[in-house]
Amino acid sequence: MKKFLLKVKNDLFAYSFLFLFIFLFILFILYLFNIRFRLWFIILILIIFLLSLIAGIIQIAIKESQVVKIVIILLIGSFILFCLLFYKIFLDIFSFFLCPEYVTTLDGKKYVAVVVQGLGETDIAYYDYYGLFLMGTNEKVHGQGDYNPYTYDGMNDIHLIYFDDSGKRIFEKNVTYNNGKVIDEKDYGNYDVEIDFKAIDDNVLYEVKFGKTVIRIRKTDDVMPQNMAVSVYKSTDKGKNFQCISDSIIVSQEAKFIFLDENIGFIISSGNIWLNKTSKDLYVTTDGGKTFDVSKINYKNEDVEYMSTIDFPYFEEDILHLECSIYTLNDKRDGYKDVKLDFISEDNGLTWNLN
Repeated sequence: MKKFLLKVKNDLFAYSFLFLFIFLFILFILYLFNIRFRLWFIILILIIFLLSLIAGIIQIAIKESQVVKIVIILLIGSFILFCLLFYKIFLDIFSFFLCPEYVTTLDGKKYVAVVVQGLGETDIAYYDYYGLFLMGTNEKVHGQGDYNPYTYDGMNDIHLIYFDDSGKRIFEKNVTYNNGKVIDEKDYGNYDVEIDFKAIDDNVLYEVKFGKTVIRIRKTDDVMPQNMAVSVYKSTDKGKNFQCISDSIIVSQEAKFIFLDENIGFIISSGNIWLNKTSKDLYVTTDGGKTFDVSKINYKNEDVEYMSTIDFPYFEEDILHLECSIYTLNDKRDGYKDVKLDFISEDNGLTWNLN
């Protein structure tokens, strides 16, 4: 061991590259098992490599002629001085490539959260946590929001999408952070089957599974100018065979769909609910998609023409909620403001009243 250390000491330049090669080999082996080193540890290894490399160059320079020695030492010294003077610029540049990592807990399980902060939105990739040095390589949860939830000083909503081991989407929910801590959670949808609809059928717009029952909403026709006809298809044998169980419903091309259980489902036609009582903006089914009714929303406001839906209807403590927003006159009637409205339903979404 002493002889080996003496060899390393006498030839730092060559052994620096040997050190780097061994590290890269270990990286390769870990990737075969879907494991990789944490970012801080990789940076530490690179710093050790660079320092030993610089020391090795100095070691070689000492053995050379006086002129070569002075030139090499001046170049290295200038490089180190340049890095010290402009280290903030280097940090800003590398901040675009080196994404911060945070050890966090979701649903009682530890993850390493990698935050990629862009100009318009923030993406968060959650990987399995394997201790201080290691993490997984397969993204288990993906989050999207406006800010970094671990550094932002205020309220911040993050939409989370969960994946299984094969990368299939299985669950979604919205999480509200306040000063880096989770203060509220809301289920968005539960999926036990493949969500890559294009791989199933170009016209399948939504799919969800409840036990052996699989429900699909499928586009059956395009309706001019910007509408489409959709129907509900149902399978009771885990998706092997489907049968159309509903008549066609005309909705906009932007329609969104959700089933909260085997019976209750909603179609939001365009995201806006007009208050003229003649438009059909929110459909509800209570029989698993066989029939749909237009939801009745009991709300009047002479200052607005429509409401915007914030999210899908959802259950909270067995009470059905629908969150909307309006842009209306303020109390002094000298300007406008955004107002959030919370509607509740006691008849499974057929009728909504302001909470």
